[in-house]
Amino acid sequence: MYVRDMEHTASTHQADQYGAWQRDTIRRHGWALQPMPGDEDGPSYVYTIGLSGFGHPELILFATPPAVAARVLNDLGELVRLGRGLAPGERVRLHNGDVHLLTFPESADWLFVANDLYRAPGAPPVPALLVVPADELTPV
Repeated sequence: MYVRDMEHTASTHQADQYGAWQRDTIRRHGWALQPMPGDEDGPSYVYTIGLSGFGHPELILFATPPAVAARVLNDLGELVRLGRGLAPGERVRLHNGDVHLLTFPESADWLFVANDLYRAPGAPPVPALLVVPADELTPV
């Protein structure tokens, strides 16, 4: 019993520290990135947390190397911070290559932290856009 409680305390402490890091990153930069590992049920992905604070949909990018995904999502986030609204159906040219933006209606099933932080009780899930590479994205 004591060992189990210590493991729970350690994991809770780590989660609290990570949550504090995310909130601080969002406060300082406007958003944070949440990487999710892939498994036998689905690919890895990375999504934004904090663009909702700009009144903008969050962004999600699947099956892309983490460093490339971070660059793409940060470049798109920077556009949002500068006042550019990104819309479904839009093609955006970035340093890494062009991306298409599509509506992503399943945000409740994929963007857990963004929904925990920004979804109001009883409200629909936070809106999100799926980022789809037009061609292969290159590391920059």
